Amino acid sequence: MTAENVTQSEIGYVPHGQRLERPFDRRRFPCYAKMRGLSFRSVDDWKDHDIVVLSPSADVTRWVNAPSDCRIVVDLPDSYLDERRGVRRSFRGLAKWAAGESHRPTLNYGRAIERLLERADAVVCSTDEQVVNISKYSANVHPILDLHSEIEVRRPTISGGTGLDIMWEGLAVTLPAIEQMLPALKSLSSRYELRLHLVTDLRYKRYMNRFRTCLTEDVVAPWGIEVRLHQWSVDTLAEVADGCDIAVVPVDLSDPMAAGKPENRMRIFWRLGLPVVVSASSAHVRAASLADIAGQVLCTTSDDWRRVLERLHERPDERLRIAEAGQAAALSTYSEESLASRWDRLFESL
Repeated sequence: MTAENVTQSEIGYVPHGQRLERPFDRRRFPCYAKMRGLSFRSVDDWKDHDIVVLSPSADVTRWVNAPSDCRIVVDLPDSYLDERRGVRRSFRGLAKWAAGESHRPTLNYGRAIERLLERADAVVCSTDEQVVNISKYSANVHPILDLHSEIEVRRPTISGGTGLDIMWEGLAVTLPAIEQMLPALKSLSSRYELRLHLVTDLRYKRYMNRFRTCLTEDVVAPWGIEVRLHQWSVDTLAEVADGCDIAVVPVDLSDPMAAGKPENRMRIFWRLGLPVVVSASSAHVRAASLADIAGQVLCTTSDDWRRVLERLHERPDERLRIAEAGQAAALSTYSEESLASRWDRLFESL
């Protein structure tokens, strides 16, 4: 399909949030469409549309039956195919039905996704590892990372503050990943004035983003270090980053779904001008290698976290070099145009 054909097509989009307010909607297809001047409508049906792009909120049990004359693009950035079997995976299909995202319940949500991938005309994912898994069900798979035009690019600098200010951002449900760092943070806080800044939701739903409201302050209260909570917003990210020395992205490497996530949060912090210390997941190793800083920022054990954070705290010039190298990668290899061109190729493949 040529660019002209795409422009002339009736394009529908099943949003992740009804008002396109969620980060997924702001950073994936709608952002690309704005860059390329493509018109689309939010839909819940394939009627009168040539192409429909599906977010993870789409009803997989419904869209698998879309007619062949409607081209279906499935955007599946998380590694759902790697999710462990268990109560959470089994409950996912029921939870989506209870929340109104599926017109019927399914006990085998993993298989439902596989059937949708088999029906899809193209699939978008986030990592090379996901491509391998999804290619078992689709011959047209495109790894595309988030577009980050909403994140301000700020020049890396050396903070003039006292102590050690560390920044983390993300969904509150992923806060348990930080617990692997706590021994290191407690050790450092006994010697330095350490503050951990968390930019996240102050209230959140613990299960499936739908059930059981929790307060973030209750989650972090037992941690035994100074934690400062900030309600997530794009502006807050930049404000907090201005006062921090280092950003961290810990992930649970024992959880295949968590370990399979892409390097998007590394890229956010790189744009904000911060050096980023990360768990050694496949995506993080790849990103750090592209920036030529793999030997300086990757962690697997609690001792790794303590050692790397301590070294960077004591060597501000090294922090600055790492931040500059990361930002250079964010604005070149991971540039907005390079990622948008991947969406171009996807639509050309239809």
